[in-house]
Amino acid sequence: MLRPAFLLLFLALVPGLARAQSAAPDAGTAQPPSDAPRLLHLDEAVQAALQNQPQLIQARAAASAAEGRVIQARSPLLPQLTPQASWTRSYRALTSVGTGGTGTTPNAAQCATSTCNTWRFGVAGSQTIWDPSTWATWESTQRSFDSLNASATAALNNVILNVRTSYFLARATRDLVSVADQTLQNQLTHQKQVEGFVRVGTRPEIDLALARLNVANARVLLITAQNNDRIAKAQLNQAMGLPQGTDYQVAGDELPPVDVEDRPLPFLFDQALAKRPEIASFEYARQASGKVLDAARWEWSPTIDFAGSFFKAGPDLSALADSWAFGFTLTWQLVQGGLTVGRVREAEQNLVSSTAGLTGQQLQVRFDVEQAEATLLGNKESLVASQDAVDNAKEQLRLAEGRYQAGVGTIIELSDAQVQLTTAQAQLVQAQYNLATARARLLAALGRQE
Repeated sequence: MLRPAFLLLFLALVPGLARAQSAAPDAGTAQPPSDAPRLLHLDEAVQAALQNQPQLIQARAAASAAEGRVIQARSPLLPQLTPQASWTRSYRALTSVGTGGTGTTPNAAQCATSTCNTWRFGVAGSQTIWDPSTWATWESTQRSFDSLNASATAALNNVILNVRTSYFLARATRDLVSVADQTLQNQLTHQKQVEGFVRVGTRPEIDLALARLNVANARVLLITAQNNDRIAKAQLNQAMGLPQGTDYQVAGDELPPVDVEDRPLPFLFDQALAKRPEIASFEYARQASGKVLDAARWEWSPTIDFAGSFFKAGPDLSALADSWAFGFTLTWQLVQGGLTVGRVREAEQNLVSSTAGLTGQQLQVRFDVEQAEATLLGNKESLVASQDAVDNAKEQLRLAEGRYQAGVGTIIELSDAQVQLTTAQAQLVQAQYNLATARARLLAALGRQE
């Protein structure tokens, strides 16, 4: 995966570059040609990810599956109704005929021969009256569903963060392509000027050799920047969940300043702890563990069920007799070989683990907020300093060009000035990327999408 370290690679290729013109535009200000590829805006990239990102689809599916488990866990507590219909043909040996002797079966009086048809139609039903263990299990699945729902929201926030950081990375590589392309064009112009000076004998041939070297280095720099730009857009495609090409260009969209980015840390902590879906997910998971413990303990309790049935049965469809039955059943598992003891012990430790997980997540949220806030403040100052560096480097190059054209400066002095300007421009791109991603990370740390 491509990371901001590509900027360090860019800076590593800068030494040896020189430029003879002082009109070095700021990074990202070049106007696109008339046949420029389509522009991709930040909001479009986010919306594409919300519709297509597989991680988000999986998180939503997991939450929906948990809802199905809630329905399953609740079903034993609701009335059960089972319609039944059957036909059987049986044989019995007759020991007495029509007397109901010792060889008869319960249906013997209804059968005139040794073979007998039995038709049976009816319905059987039951209803749980008292089963606190199953009730607690149902409540546990409800809390688990809530936990996975919150996890799906956390996945949504992470997808948005990944898209934004990938988008800003692609924007930075785009700007570096612009810097490298402008540098190459100016190096070519500088080479033509040096060729003229050498031709009339005002400059030594070594100046021309250095100018050609700078052109070659600038070409390498441009090729590297173009490759990084293509890889960054491929990474953006992955973040959006779209299997598309890289024949597009990202726009220069920015995130506006976060409305609370200058508020004190305690305020930000409270905001994050109240809104981060990860906190809600861990809290619901802790509650689910508590309900599992309740269900295990209630296994020592008896259960009471009601059951009833009504049937019509007989040897012929025209001679069906009514039969019905209903009653209550009390079941009490007094001796289970330690099964319930083991389940209670397991549930107790799972609750301890869930509580510790919630505490750990709260610490992680506080760290995320503090890290994002400190990074944002530092990057604000870095952006100002980087812009000052670009301005001073441009002035340095202007003076070096004047000295070179007047014959009092050297090609090395001019090359060093070019190195300083190109380095400053790359650092400005890095500062812009850092500030944009810092705002995106602060929003994510606060559990907000905008």
